[in-house]
Amino acid sequence: MKRVIQLRRAGGVYVVLTLLFGAIAVNTSNNLLYLVTALMLAYLLGSGVAGRRNILAASVSLELPEEIYAGIPCPVVIKIKNGSRAPLFLIEASLGERANQRAFFPVVQPGGTVGKTAFVTFIRRGRARVENVELTSLYPFGFFKRYGRTGTLPAVVVFPSALKCDLKDVFVKDASQAAPSAAAPLSDTDVVGVRDYAEGDSMKIVHWKSSARTGRLKSRLYETNAAEAERIVDLDSLVKRGVERGLSMAAFAVCESLKAGLPVGLRSGGRTTEPQSGRKNALALLSRLALYGIGEQR
Repeated sequence: MKRVIQLRRAGGVYVVLTLLFGAIAVNTSNNLLYLVTALMLAYLLGSGVAGRRNILAASVSLELPEEIYAGIPCPVVIKIKNGSRAPLFLIEASLGERANQRAFFPVVQPGGTVGKTAFVTFIRRGRARVENVELTSLYPFGFFKRYGRTGTLPAVVVFPSALKCDLKDVFVKDASQAAPSAAAPLSDTDVVGVRDYAEGDSMKIVHWKSSARTGRLKSRLYETNAAEAERIVDLDSLVKRGVERGLSMAAFAVCESLKAGLPVGLRSGGRTTEPQSGRKNALALLSRLALYGIGEQR
């Protein structure tokens, strides 16, 4: 059962002192002690009412990035919304026990929303959800620790971690990229564009002028080998070496193709997805890798 309130050490000491003064006042019939006890009780009541209003007016939501990889910390934006007409104070949101999984909000203005970043690590690929977001507050005097509501939390797809490998071993052989051959030299008139240098490119096709201008290696993209630059990841062969290892190698190939601006496809379960370029296609392929073998359609 979720906790609602926790008495802290300072609050316990205060309660004991209040009861002690009350007992002495009753035994001695001292009016001054009656007044002190009444003030202490009023102070305790005010603390409870203010703390309860403060935490119940806060609601939390999370924003997670599109790309989340297993075993790699990802930034999560924790947002606290104030649904009351008064400011909220001393709100802490926690996603776990570690310090980098917590965010502290000193003040949230009336009707406002404040976001701060924490980091969460998902251990396994597949569908996941941040199961436990704990919202707490020590406001106003630290006597009690109150717990708030969390709301609906988003589900995410966690991609396999990318394992660096030789890309020649990843792609379907007849669809792998080939450099211009010496037997059929290409001229600059055949160049249709420039892209980022990809592992396995021949140094003969490096575009040195663009590389010097951008500070990053660039390769020429020729008209005659533009189709050959389309890559199809052979997942059926990769998983034979070990499912998780194969999926991580495939994820690396998809990520590298996205960085290079090259089309990439996937062969899985005897079905081939034709190579396409762009971030949307890469995320779709990574999602298929994340859900491979856990009940989803391949």
